[in-house]
Amino acid sequence: MKSFTKRFYSFRADANALGGYLEEPYRTNVPTLAPVSLPAVGGFAMARSEAFTFDGIISCSLAYTRVSGREDEKGATSTLITAAVEDLNILGRLTARRIVAQVSISDPNSKEPIQISREGSVFEDLRVDGQECRLKLNSELQQPQNSNEGRGAGLLTWPGIAQVGQAQARNLIQGFKRWGTAAHEWVEKRHGNPQPGSILCSLVDGIEGCGDSICSGHMLDIRGFGRVTLGELRVSGDSVQLVMLRADLGCPVTGGVTISCVGGGGTGDN
Repeated sequence: MKSFTKRFYSFRADANALGGYLEEPYRTNVPTLAPVSLPAVGGFAMARSEAFTFDGIISCSLAYTRVSGREDEKGATSTLITAAVEDLNILGRLTARRIVAQVSISDPNSKEPIQISREGSVFEDLRVDGQECRLKLNSELQQPQNSNEGRGAGLLTWPGIAQVGQAQARNLIQGFKRWGTAAHEWVEKRHGNPQPGSILCSLVDGIEGCGDSICSGHMLDIRGFGRVTLGELRVSGDSVQLVMLRADLGCPVTGGVTISCVGGGGTGDN
């Protein structure tokens, strides 16, 4: 009979490769590709979608997701969540060879916050109107300062992510002044007043080479297309969500689409 002295832990992990909605030219949902959820006890699950096209608005050649979770003999847990899209094309203007979101979450079986790694999350050949977008990635989220400190080396923790989020918020609010009053108020409300117990930041610090698009931080405004947000990471004390690409369409086609989304965490007795 299984011992009742073992720690009780409930995993949370989910992923989807693509999905969203349209408002114009008609109201409908964009099908969610490869949605997957991890059983609360842990284990492994995956989903896959082959070539997909939706009314000439969005297409990809492959989409897949994976989630896994396990608990070791000492009661520490680890979760790995992956979502990927290949050969993405949105309205013939925003394309990418491959976009992958991958987050691993470690809970050390203590009262300490969860530890996170985003290794494996990539944008490959992201382009706007055929021009390559050169992304400046945040160095602290790529290579945390504790990368040479033994156990937990290279893992992100709440204090480090909070510092990144606060610095990015200041830069975004300053940069959005040139977007006009409405845009500046929007970003100040979203990034200047974080929700209690939650921090919002991005894997991306800057974008170059996107033609005449207006760029600030991890966001760009594409004329005649809409607003694109890259690599957004939201973290609380026991959960994390990474959305690699969000397109808020604002042209004759309006709506919202997200690409490569992962999220998870867990709760347990300490």
